Amino acid sequence: MPEPKIAVVVGLPGVGKSTVLSIAKDMLEAKGYGVEILNFGTEMLEYLKKKGIVQSRDEIRRLPLRVQQEAQAGAATVIREKFEALAEKYEKFVGFVDTHAIIKTPSGIWPGLPLHVMTNLRPHTIIVVEADPDVIVARQLRDKTRYRADYADVRLVKELLSYVRQFSIASAVLVGASVNFIINEEGKAEEAAAAVTSVIENI
Repeated sequence: MPEPKIAVVVGLPGVGKSTVLSIAKDMLEAKGYGVEILNFGTEMLEYLKKKGIVQSRDEIRRLPLRVQQEAQAGAATVIREKFEALAEKYEKFVGFVDTHAIIKTPSGIWPGLPLHVMTNLRPHTIIVVEADPDVIVARQLRDKTRYRADYADVRLVKELLSYVRQFSIASAVLVGASVNFIINEEGKAEEAAAAVTSVIENI
């Protein structure tokens, strides 16, 4: 069975992960790759909705730790299995996991990529998408589809950006994955996507 290339892409809400990944997908497909992007939060939501525990994604980070851990492990296993199945259909395949390295909750900062997630996913690399804190806050405030007011403070964003770097490195160590830091400047998402594409080609 061919092994899929797996890249976990993390960043705070508002850094533009989804936009960068969408462009990177087009770039990689133009190079002959099969590409799938799965959102970790969506996979967790489906897992928890089936159990009748939550109804929306933003409820997840307010759940008790043990409940979240079970959902994380379950989602990671499902994602790995989906990528392995897709890899059989392509000569070159990459699976992206769109997620967060940290989750800010009322009980503290939780790791988004703890041991049980990393060992189930077994990614090759963690790509950290970053942006200027002022830009991140502005993007968050423009997003009316999600509740993000608890992130919309420049000082807090600066602190959380530092945590994302630290947690990403710690998670990568668990499975020997590489870590890449990519800046998504305002209006330059294509440059950030090109950097993501380069990382994948060099795995």
